[in-house]
Amino acid sequence: MKKINIFLILLILALPCFSLAQEEREALIQSKSIKLGIGLEYLSRTISWGDDNNSSRFNSLFFTFNTQFEVKEGLYAIASFGYSFSNYEGLQFKELPFSLELGERSIEGYLLGIEIKKNIVYSEELEIDGLGQFFCYLGSSKTWRIDYLNVAGTAQGNPSWTRISIGPVFTYKGFESLTPYLYLSFNKLWGTFTMDETIQELEGHEELKISGKSLFCTALGGIYEISEVFSINPEASFMPYRGGVDLSLSVKALLSF
Repeated sequence: MKKINIFLILLILALPCFSLAQEEREALIQSKSIKLGIGLEYLSRTISWGDDNNSSRFNSLFFTFNTQFEVKEGLYAIASFGYSFSNYEGLQFKELPFSLELGERSIEGYLLGIEIKKNIVYSEELEIDGLGQFFCYLGSSKTWRIDYLNVAGTAQGNPSWTRISIGPVFTYKGFESLTPYLYLSFNKLWGTFTMDETIQELEGHEELKISGKSLFCTALGGIYEISEVFSINPEASFMPYRGGVDLSLSVKALLSF
């Protein structure tokens, strides 16, 4: 009887999931257009960690695969999957048995993202959309040898972070093959970096909270249509904070169906 009750509960909980999956499948089938793309992005941000008095540079290079669906007229969904090489210059772990600084050590990882774009205002030359983006980065665990001690030791690091942005996109449609746009957004990055250190019998664990110093972003970009089915989308983003400006550059190649 207990097994039957558990089965019924799981079935009831699963029904909304099946319904949602069916709706998404039907939406994709009825999509007005589909665009496939590959992209390259360089991201450089100033991050704070430990407390606000500590800061360092975070640099990352992403290779991404993107799929854009026009779910219905004026509503778009974009899914992204990527691979990255990142480094966290100057990040320090002081609570381990022996203090450790990352320097320019590179860590590989995976990027998953979802974007929703909704048309708000549309005219012959000007279009205003609302755009929300959510990206999650999962770093691969990496192990380093500690070779500056008299005894053997290792350290294993594992970073992860989340980035969200939301705001309006202003697009000018007066040119024939070039469509420039301006994206003004609230843009936040935060995450953790855990480090485990083992030196013979000594073991230590430390977790640092990291956060991007900039909260706002201005992105300038454009879509250049080379043909009816192929286009290029370069973009430059500027993220100001007290004392400086961070930069992000990206380019995507899009194929329409």
